[in-house]
Amino acid sequence: MITNFSIPEMKVIWVIGALERLATLGVLNSDVPLTLSQDAIDDYISIDNDLQYLFESDFEIAQIFRAVANQNNEREVDEDDMCSVIELLLHYKNDREELVKYALSQAF
Repeated sequence: MITNFSIPEMKVIWVIGALERLATLGVLNSDVPLTLSQDAIDDYISIDNDLQYLFESDFEIAQIFRAVANQNNEREVDEDDMCSVIELLLHYKNDREELVKYALSQAF
């Protein structure tokens, strides 16, 4: 795992990177509030490779997403929308293969 970042920084990098991946797959609006810099993409991939050691629970992912979404929005984020995105993030973390298959099947 990358050591130039603290654990909280790696968690935020993973959440933002996962949001970008979901947008790329077309299952999320492509208007992601934050994006990773070109240099951080390699860091995201490295963090993603050791994902099973990063989060103690899925609740952490939800908390981080809520903080990022609320911090970077000028208006209040709809709770249903927020829950839907959190569900997608958790599905991406826990069952990525099925999510990617679904996204690809919908693209054609």
